[in-house]
Amino acid sequence: MFKRITTFFLVLLLLSPRAVFAESIVNVDFSGLVSVSEPAVRAKIQSLEGTEYSEASVNKDVKSLYATGYFKDVSVSRQATGGGVKLVFSLIEKMTVGKVTVQGNKKIKKDEIREALSLRDADLLDPAKIAESKKAIYRLYEKKGYYLADIDSSIEPFDADENQVELVFTIHENKAVKIKRIRFIGNKDFNDKKLRGKIKSKEKGSFSFVSGSGKLNLEKLASDVQMLRYFYLDNGYLHVKVDEPSVTLTRDKESIYISLPVHEGKPFTVSSVAVAGDLLTTEEELTRQFAQKAGKLYRKSLEIEDLQFLERFYGDQSYAFANIVPQIDADDVSHTAKVTYYVQKGPKIKIGKILIKGNDVTRDKVIRRELRIFENAYYSQTNLEMSKTRLYQLGYFESVNVSTPRAEDDSKVDVIIEVKEKNTGSFSVGAGFSTLESFIFTASIQKDNFFGMGWSGGVSANISKLRQDFSVSMSDRYFLDTKWYFGFTAQRFQSALNRDFDQSRFGGTVSFGREIFDFFDVRMGYQIEDVSVANFSSQVPAFFQQNASGLTSGVFGSLTYDRRDNKLLTTKGYFATVVGEYMGEALGGTNNHWKVTSDTRTFFRLPKKIVLKGRGMFGYINSLESDPVALFDRFFLGGVNSLRGYDLNTIGPQIRVPQTSTGGDLPFSYGGNKMLMFNVELELPLYAQAGVAAVIFFDAGNAYGETESMTLTGLRLDYGAGLRWNSPFGPMRFEWGFPINKQEGESGAVFNFTIGSSF
Repeated sequence: MFKRITTFFLVLLLLSPRAVFAESIVNVDFSGLVSVSEPAVRAKIQSLEGTEYSEASVNKDVKSLYATGYFKDVSVSRQATGGGVKLVFSLIEKMTVGKVTVQGNKKIKKDEIREALSLRDADLLDPAKIAESKKAIYRLYEKKGYYLADIDSSIEPFDADENQVELVFTIHENKAVKIKRIRFIGNKDFNDKKLRGKIKSKEKGSFSFVSGSGKLNLEKLASDVQMLRYFYLDNGYLHVKVDEPSVTLTRDKESIYISLPVHEGKPFTVSSVAVAGDLLTTEEELTRQFAQKAGKLYRKSLEIEDLQFLERFYGDQSYAFANIVPQIDADDVSHTAKVTYYVQKGPKIKIGKILIKGNDVTRDKVIRRELRIFENAYYSQTNLEMSKTRLYQLGYFESVNVSTPRAEDDSKVDVIIEVKEKNTGSFSVGAGFSTLESFIFTASIQKDNFFGMGWSGGVSANISKLRQDFSVSMSDRYFLDTKWYFGFTAQRFQSALNRDFDQSRFGGTVSFGREIFDFFDVRMGYQIEDVSVANFSSQVPAFFQQNASGLTSGVFGSLTYDRRDNKLLTTKGYFATVVGEYMGEALGGTNNHWKVTSDTRTFFRLPKKIVLKGRGMFGYINSLESDPVALFDRFFLGGVNSLRGYDLNTIGPQIRVPQTSTGGDLPFSYGGNKMLMFNVELELPLYAQAGVAAVIFFDAGNAYGETESMTLTGLRLDYGAGLRWNSPFGPMRFEWGFPINKQEGESGAVFNFTIGSSF
């Protein structure tokens, strides 16, 4: 019996050896690998040489290889060999994207489209990501109003050896869908026309091709909801609600209707305005300076203004992190609201480190000397804002950003000033031809921040058949690192442009001064100039030919107040200067006179980056001897920098002089000893990124002789328009002026071109 049982088990073992003797893996091979490396695949499996063969392990390896995302098919074959098992993993790789191509786009840049794609070069080709990318492209076009855009994708051969394909997105933009109607639902106190004027989205109009109106922008539409809500809040509607807009596309997919639901409520008046919490002075003193007043309609803009006042007030007392929260208690019966500002002043704060970033050219000291804040001094909001204003005013920077993060010491804040520098110089070389001057050569170099030291200077030359003009200038607002200003100019000028005489000048100025207080400068200087006037025509009266040449030597002084936001490209602020000079024999000269001039400019920044400019100039010069003021020192108007509708130096007092010895006469402009001029400009940006703008202007002015009185009724008037380009070579101006009260012999239109700012 025992012998039979033993025999049975022996037979069973012989028939089923695998159940008892485990086989080892002696070889693992891979087929189908193209771009994926064999070591990378081996790292993902457990069935390797020297391990025991297990079907469960092989199944796990298959799942692991699928999970890598590199393969679309994985299979395993087992081969018995002498001494063990050989495994062969047969792999079919997914294709990779060798190149992504975008074509057919015109309205959106390729870089913007590529940024939105879910697939990049060298990514695995994934149908799901292709679909995501197509949706992303469509969303870009949808934002710009191109609801009819079609986006197709195709796969093209690229590199078969590397298993790579080219993924091509073909865009059919079709035409943009325009906004046909914007209507408001639920508005009673304000009509649709009024509300349409308060949002950015606009209906398609007759001039949409110019203004760009009528395009649907979803981001703009989302901001319109907030703008509407703010408009109502600024008119007292505390309970206003503006629901999400409804956008409806017409069946022909050519137009859009937008509906904006509005729940107005009732307007509220202010019953009282109060301040509570940590008060640094009496409540009455604070509320007296508030813009929001009891008995008046509640306005959100005034609330913001009051918050800014409180933040500045507490900030100037070194409470940099004062927490100020407005609370509006509305009475829905009387429709009145109590406005209370709750203040938690927090601890006093000092300034820790002042860090400057972004100044690759400008030296640190040039920036730091404009600051009105100092390390380890108590924090002041006004001084911080003043520092930012002074840095902008230099004209060296496109942007100045100031942040005040907490320092390591909680009682201090660090001040980080990050500037973005701009080109502060201009270089131009040109040549041209004029019917008057023949060949003309011009060259100039102007720099307002030499070597990053804050020095200003320039060299220029204008040479033609009838004119040679050379000049050089240099100035430093912080001469030798002091608070004193120093500057000099030198000029040599020869001209035969005037039909009545030739003129030459050689001389220069030296000046010094300093800033007395913020934005207010006082300067004094000395001027010397050798003037020669010759070759007078018969039309020049004898009394102007006498003493026309000589040496001008004298002193001058100026007072200047400058609150422009930027001296080079001003958009807002105020500028005023008064200059007085005395030239006389006591200082070694032969010309004797005293002169006073004033120049006042005002700038207003309007919505949409429009700038309104105004300028007024006055001048008076008086001879200190019996001879009249010399021709070259008198006031002449007309030309690109004064009255742009009239030819250069033609506006002023005139006399009739003989034209020829045989008879006839013509007008001779001899300039005035008094001058009054006004300019108004409206500058509208056309392409802000390139510095291109349009300008509309109006000028009024005149020069008056010794026997004439200055009167507003005697002003000469003109108007016009032009283009301006803040080019790499300097500000260029192209302007057409038209006289209003044109007189006989004057041009009906004048074209002016120059390189330089207007005012």
